[in-house]
Parts: sequence; structure tokens; C-alpha cells
Amino acid sequence: MKALSGKDNISTLRLFGKINGTQSDYYIVEAPNGEGEEPAAEEEEGAVVEKEAPGVGVNKFVYYVAANAFDSWKKLPDVSPAEIDMSRKIKVLLTGDLERDIITNPFFFGKEKNYLRA
Repeated sequence: MKALSGKDNISTLRLFGKINGTQSDYYIVEAPNGEGEEPAAEEEEGAVVEKEAPGVGVNKFVYYVAANAFDSWKKLPDVSPAEIDMSRKIKVLLTGDLERDIITNPFFFGKEKNYLRA
């Protein structure tokens, strides 16, 4: 965590927790998100997903994950309210691979990193 705070110039970090996966676990760190940035609109599968501005609402904090103390920290993407709503309707075992596709019914548009963030 000390290396992460020095690399990204973060003043406040908090250990958010640990989530067990089938192949690898996730250690999660929470930090305040930057303020004053414009809200992002991302296109996924032909639909425009509106996300709240960084530092506001569901994106008030930014989260970093690592499999263990020696791995590099990876920043999880910002989340939209629609992703949170959809994540509450499904149940998935996490594997520890952030780039794995989530295959469920109802369909979840995103990867394991999006589901983990939601």
C-alpha cells in the first residue's frame, strides 16, 4: 500500500477488505477519487452508459486490487448505477482474473473487474 500511495500520489488509503476467488484472491484498497473531472460516457455493446462524475455518488472512491502483497495494484474502472443494479440481480463466483467475461442470465455487460467494482 505504501508503494501505491507513492506511485499515484495518494494521501489517504484504507484497506477495504479481501474477497476470495476460486483461483486467486483480491485484496482491495480504497482511496478518495479526484474531483472536478467531467462525467465519462462509455460505449459498451452499442449502448451509451452514463457514469457519474469522479468524486460524486457511486464513484466517490476509487478502488485498487491486487492478488497479494507483491503484485502490482490495478485500478478498478468507475461504475454506473445501471451496473450496480444489474450486479444485484446475479450471483457469480469470482475467479481472480479481472479480464474474465461474466456469463450469466440475465446478461451482465462487462468483465469480472466491472462486477467486482459494482
